[in-house]
Parts: sequence; C-alpha cells; structure tokens
Amino acid sequence: MAIDKEQMQQLPEIKNQLNSKELFEAFKAQLVRDFAQSNFPTDFVASLEPDYDRIHEKIVIEVQRSEGRSDINLMHLLYRVDISEAQLKRYLHESKDEKHFNVIAELIIKRELQKVVIKRYYKDQSS
Repeated sequence: MAIDKEQMQQLPEIKNQLNSKELFEAFKAQLVRDFAQSNFPTDFVASLEPDYDRIHEKIVIEVQRSEGRSDINLMHLLYRVDISEAQLKRYLHESKDEKHFNVIAELIIKRELQKVVIKRYYKDQSS
C-alpha cells in the first residue's frame, strides 16, 4: 500500500488509537452500525484485532465483495460513513497507484475512528 508523507505521519497516531481497548471497542461498534445500515455483512467485525493492516485487509475484502452485488450499497456505505464523493475523488487522484478498494478502506477506517473520537470528546465535555 503506497502511503504519502502526510498519511505516513498519521499512521502511528491511528495505530495508537486502535490500541486503546475502549476506543477500539467503540470503533468496532461504529463499524457494525454503519455496515449494517448499508446492507453489508458485519460478522467480520467481531474477530477484528487492533491491527490497522488486518482491519484494512478485512474492509477491503468486504468492499470488494459488494462490487458484484450493487454499487448502490457501496455508495450508501460511503454516505453512511460520511465520505463525500469529492473527498473520495481527491484521495483516488492522490493515490493513483493504489487500488480503489485500498483507498476506500483507508478512508472508512479514518472516518469511523474520527467519529468515535469526536463522540467521545463531546461526551467527556458534557460530563
């Protein structure tokens, strides 16, 4: 997987966040919600470990499986996760050497983790 300089700097932070048990469990729950709402299987999530590369690989597999079924499900998943078409196009353009499934999986991981961190932050602020 080719990673640009900015992404390389973010990767240790993402890996560290995934190592937090509480945060990782919230991340998995968010994945289940968004995948289920988009008619994607969620059974793969239960076996996930806090390993970025394995999570990425599993999401790539699920996204690839959807390709044969319906592009509508994938578009719904991206909408549900909150990845805009413009953002996807930009990342695909910046990562020309990458397979589009790898880019989509990376965006999903980053956005799902971001959603969990933001929810946690605002929950802590209101306490």
